[in-house]
Formats: sequence, C-alpha cells, structure tokens
Amino acid sequence: MTASGATAVAQEVPVGDSRAGAATPAAGISADDLRHYRIELAIASRRFKRYPALARERGWQGRVEVAVSVSAWQPRPQFSLARSSGHAALDRQAVAMLEQASAETALPAGLRGREFRILLPVEFTLDDAR
Repeated sequence: MTASGATAVAQEVPVGDSRAGAATPAAGISADDLRHYRIELAIASRRFKRYPALARERGWQGRVEVAVSVSAWQPRPQFSLARSSGHAALDRQAVAMLEQASAETALPAGLRGREFRILLPVEFTLDDAR
C-alpha cells in the first residue's frame, strides 16, 4: 500500500463465468499468462493512484472492483465497474487508474486474440491516505 491509500490486487475471471472471484482460466488460456498480465497491470496502476480530495475530506473509504475485459475484436481492454464502493469519486478514480495503467501494460503474446476478464479490487482507506 502506498501513501495514496489505494491498493490493487486481482483475480482472473473467464468471460461468461458468472461466479465473482472465479480463478479458473477459460479453455485454451494460460493461467500463467493471466497471472502475469494482472500482476503487471496491478503494478502499473500504482503509479496512477490518487485518493480523491473530496473523498478524503468527507471521510469516504471503500473497495471498488473493476472488471477488465479483453476480446479478440477490441483493440484495447474495456473497463467497467463490477462492484461499487458506494462513492462515485472512488469508483471513478479506480477505473481511471486502471485505464491509465493498461496503456502502459503489454498484453502477453499468449493472451492476444483471446477473450478473458479479470477483476481488480482497489481499496481506498483513509489511514493510508494520510
């Protein structure tokens, strides 16, 4: 956890799997490649962590889950809110930091042309924002 008060960790969820937190890769997708990509994405996202000033001022904390969806026909990953923190400012910041990180994170060769989805939880804690 950094002084920004946000941490990112991830779980891989195959496209079409409705189980939150599923960790089994879809057929034909390397679990190692998924793990490598989500770790690289989580590491890159740390550079873009910001605890929203409004959230800090109002004492807002929470956990946001961002879904990162990759498909063969999309040039870039798509981001969506999988679980809200209950505070739009925290939700927006979590999505924004992962969008920025994805621009700097290369997709492993074994995942190119594949469809998959990963969940990246982001924690915002005031104790860590000080």
